[in-house]
Amino acid sequence: MDDKPAIDIWAYAEPAGEEPDPLKRNVLQWRRLITSVREPLEIFPGQPVDVTGFVYRSFPGAPQQFVLARQVIRCCLSDTVPLGLSIHTDTADDFENDIWLKVRGTFGTVTVRNKPVLVVLPDQIETIPEPQKVYINGVF
Repeated sequence: MDDKPAIDIWAYAEPAGEEPDPLKRNVLQWRRLITSVREPLEIFPGQPVDVTGFVYRSFPGAPQQFVLARQVIRCCLSDTVPLGLSIHTDTADDFENDIWLKVRGTFGTVTVRNKPVLVVLPDQIETIPEPQKVYINGVF
């Protein structure tokens, strides 16, 4: 019997361990950090962000906003969920769902339904090809 796994998950997924460099963090690493603190709106605005993902809109019609998402593996490749960061830009409507982008900017806040919300305020948005590692391994 062969002890090799049926599929090499690392060929398709990047790791999501702790990353001290904010410019090297992926979407899952940022989300874990943001949800681990009591007052993210006081801590994260102004911090630099450099992330890649695909355009995802869970609620159409949100002006100036989309989610930059990645599929996160929860158990195996057949058990993934989209997870992302909200991007706020006047050019949001220029980007179609499912295209891959690299977004560089800083965290900031905008008001949505009379409440402040943490978003990425991009300085640069670049269309990129789909990466080889489209998933983030949320298990290991």
